[in-house]
Amino acid sequence: MSLDASALLAVVPGELCDEAVRGHVRDLHRLRAVLDAAIVEATGVLGGRMVWAGDAARSAGAWLAARVDVMPGAARHEVRLARELRDAPLVEVAAREGRLGRVKVDALMEVRTPELAGVFAEQEAYLVEEVAALRADEARRFLQSWQQFARLAVGSIDPDGPPPDPAPRVAVNLAQTFQGRYVLDGEMDPEHGAIVGSVIDAEVDDMFRTGVFGPEDGLAPPERRGQALVQVLVRKGRVGIKNGEIRPSIEVIVDERTLLDAPIEDDTDQKSRVCETRDGTTIPVPTMQRLLCEAVLHRVLVGAKGEVLDLGFDVRLATRAQKRALAFAHRGCQFPGCSAPADWCEAHHIEPYDPSKGTGPTDLANLCLLCRFHHHRVHEGRFHLARGPGDTLDVHRPDGTPIDRCRPRRPIRPAPT
Repeated sequence: MSLDASALLAVVPGELCDEAVRGHVRDLHRLRAVLDAAIVEATGVLGGRMVWAGDAARSAGAWLAARVDVMPGAARHEVRLARELRDAPLVEVAAREGRLGRVKVDALMEVRTPELAGVFAEQEAYLVEEVAALRADEARRFLQSWQQFARLAVGSIDPDGPPPDPAPRVAVNLAQTFQGRYVLDGEMDPEHGAIVGSVIDAEVDDMFRTGVFGPEDGLAPPERRGQALVQVLVRKGRVGIKNGEIRPSIEVIVDERTLLDAPIEDDTDQKSRVCETRDGTTIPVPTMQRLLCEAVLHRVLVGAKGEVLDLGFDVRLATRAQKRALAFAHRGCQFPGCSAPADWCEAHHIEPYDPSKGTGPTDLANLCLLCRFHHHRVHEGRFHLARGPGDTLDVHRPDGTPIDRCRPRRPIRPAPT
């Protein structure tokens, strides 16, 4: 689909109907992706021909920073990106066509390190196809996972050694300001970050249950998390419970071959590997192997096309195993456009449960994950759900009009066939 920039910019959004506004915003973002690609391409010519030298600038980045609204560091990045894209032609073409936005282009080039240049070139078409179909945050997680297993495949990581370039495992700083207030900041690796986040989320849940927090309390999520953290520290970290699961805890998803420490055989094998927390954050294989020392293992059987096999329980409420399988397959809320994680979600019957009519069975084929907000919208707001192709959801508004499909979360699936 071609984009007419003049026509798009001439539109007055306030005069459009709701559906037209949705399409207009999507077209504008695609136009921005095309323009970003054109800017990078032209910047490459500016730098390659040393056009900037004619104005006695120190560099192409310095020339840009002095003439357009871009910070010096970002200007240097533009020049460097233009140079790097010469070795990634498929990424460049997808960006020109508007299939890859700038965030995804940057993410792709970040994982194309010198050690992985050859593997990246061999799998560039696959990477572009996968990244183009994902949301930006999921694309970055996917590329982090790909990079880890690509490094293992080329032998740049010792499977028995520490992960490369380790960041501080836990670094926390508490400083007092001139006004007497305190500023808390820190950095954690994926394992410890997941544990701390789980503790805080459990406390927030408990404070909602006990009425400390409520929909009308006027607090923003960061304020609630801050108060919850203080309560946890005052109580010295009492363990919380949610949905029958002990919290804090950390859940790791790993494929069988990585679990068994099997060597990577080929590109197809590498593409099928996964080792990450349930929200999609990649963790090093050695970290996963250490966590197994004190882990509780749960097996989830996945079919040939990546579907989680039906557990077949004929009960009213979804079991813990079914909720775990839904979280494994979908990662979070399945309502189009929602990014709520699985911990915020409840199991919803797509076809209403009615034992008198024998409808609405409590099995995985009739269950989906919905966050509390969208669960209320479906029931009280009269949104209608139906199972779509490929285990997706078709959602219709109360007036019967469909909601466009959004980019899904990255699924856990076996190697492509």
